[in-house]
Amino acid sequence: MELMQWFFMGVLFTLSVFALAYLSMVVSLAWYTWGGLILGVVAVLFGIGWAGASFLEGYAQSGSMALVIFSGGGLVLMTLTWRFLVAPLLEEQG
Repeated sequence: MELMQWFFMGVLFTLSVFALAYLSMVVSLAWYTWGGLILGVVAVLFGIGWAGASFLEGYAQSGSMALVIFSGGGLVLMTLTWRFLVAPLLEEQG
């Protein structure tokens, strides 16, 4: 079970790197936009890792809170960054 968790985290990390690399070819973004997107991805992966380790150790409440706080916060950060900083640039390009 633990090996599967790390495998899926590696797959998510690889997909996020490829998505950010593709985004860098499509549109030129400011440094703070990249910081928001990368910090959001790292927060989501950190929350998933924390939750998986907590569930394996038998502390389900800690894992649930990690998903809510870290992964949820990362998703909110990525969504707001995309909505207000990336989407307007994509609309300008047509």
